[in-house]
Amino acid sequence: MNYSTVVRAFAIGLSIPLATSSAQSDSVQPTKWSSSTGVDLTDFDLRTRDPGVHVRAVGNLTRTWQSPGSRFGRHISLMLGADSPQSQENCYGCWNRVGKRFASLTGGASVDLFRLWKFTPYVQAGTGVYFTKLTGTVNGASIIPSPTYDRSRFSLGVNGGLGIKARLGSHEFFVEQMLHGFDVHRIDTGVYPFNIGIRF
Repeated sequence: MNYSTVVRAFAIGLSIPLATSSAQSDSVQPTKWSSSTGVDLTDFDLRTRDPGVHVRAVGNLTRTWQSPGSRFGRHISLMLGADSPQSQENCYGCWNRVGKRFASLTGGASVDLFRLWKFTPYVQAGTGVYFTKLTGTVNGASIIPSPTYDRSRFSLGVNGGLGIKARLGSHEFFVEQMLHGFDVHRIDTGVYPFNIGIRF
């Protein structure tokens, strides 16, 4: 593993969230926390041939800064996710499970497109540090995946998405489709969760 690359990616990824948090004052722009969960619908199968289900799920915790009446916001987000590994029989009486775990710390900006009654569609984009790790077991014992795969790695990635939020009382509920590219050099590697959450 090239540790200098990891350090550079980590520094660049943290620069946006830190700049965002230092540039904003809670007295000027109220902060909001949001929590959401989601699944990648492109990697979702509840009726698999092998035992178990195939689901890639994520959870998000986000802090947002947005002035009342402003269309523009900034945010810092922590995402954690994992595959629900599927069992596959590779020999008589042998079962293996291979899955992926991932996490990210990102910062970015969002823009409200327009407001229709209590509903507001928005777009958002950001960048940050992503961590991915392959996991595997055979008959319950941990194994090391094939050397052709990276067992664990840090990378600088990007994300973007489209969502719609609705205010109910003092809270906002939202649904969004996000695209996370884990590596700017291999943008097709990532996760594409459909999230449902609440901002409070």
